[in-house]
Amino acid sequence: MDQHDQVEVLAAAIDRLIERGTSAGVTGVDPSLLEVADRLRRSAPQTMIDPRARIKLRQRLIQSASFAVLRSVVLETAVGPLQVAYRGRAVCGVSLLTDRRTFAQRCLQRYGVQPVYDIEPPAWLAAAVRNHLEGRRGFKGEVDLLGLTPFQQQVLAKVREIPRGEVRPYTWVAREIGLPKAVRAVGTALRKNPIPLLIPCHRVVRSEGTLGDYAAGNPALKERILRFEGVDLLALKRLRRLGKRFRGSRNTHIFCLPTCYSRKWAQERHTVYFASATEARRAGYRPCKLCRPA
Repeated sequence: MDQHDQVEVLAAAIDRLIERGTSAGVTGVDPSLLEVADRLRRSAPQTMIDPRARIKLRQRLIQSASFAVLRSVVLETAVGPLQVAYRGRAVCGVSLLTDRRTFAQRCLQRYGVQPVYDIEPPAWLAAAVRNHLEGRRGFKGEVDLLGLTPFQQQVLAKVREIPRGEVRPYTWVAREIGLPKAVRAVGTALRKNPIPLLIPCHRVVRSEGTLGDYAAGNPALKERILRFEGVDLLALKRLRRLGKRFRGSRNTHIFCLPTCYSRKWAQERHTVYFASATEARRAGYRPCKLCRPA
């Protein structure tokens, strides 16, 4: 039986699993995904299940199958050579400033197999990475976060929403996912990010304005990537020295995070700065709906 036939057999078995709870024939698949499929079947009648969710789960189950070969390739980018591991159309790992051998060992530790090296990247992957890095379209493709906890995956999903050229504090991520006290756990999740750059954990900084750690390397690399994306780090450092964390507009009486996209239209003579959201509110300013500073 060739790989195409294997995929067809597995797909049919997955359909039986989702529809009737029969797991016969579903082998070599991430057990946590099988549990999701079973919970989906038991939680609601088939007619109530969102067809889009079912299709996505089906695709994810197929991609996680053991016969889907883990592959890797090196992409030359504006920020340096990028090692990328992928399985099917799901990106599994990314590393900057890492040689092929080290990256293969990391893949072996995480997936239990070494990736098959490709000399040329598939067109879809090259286009997705190029569009992401050049700011034309953020990476929205499938990612494989196997081994991460649901909390860690939730953190990384939120980080994918941070626009290019902007940064958010760790406290913002914790508040956005509904766990405002989990700031330290957010930092731990970001350090475990297996797909840095494409999942832009470099866009998360400390509340006082310093950059903090980076999953793909050191703070200097994080700074270089942020500069490449257009973040005005000198302005952030100046505000940090002044003890200011928010920027407000006297025209609109709205306050934002310093790098919010709305700064594009802001004029310095109409700008006021605040040390805290409480100070901004007391001055009669309301939070921006784009960057959601508070």
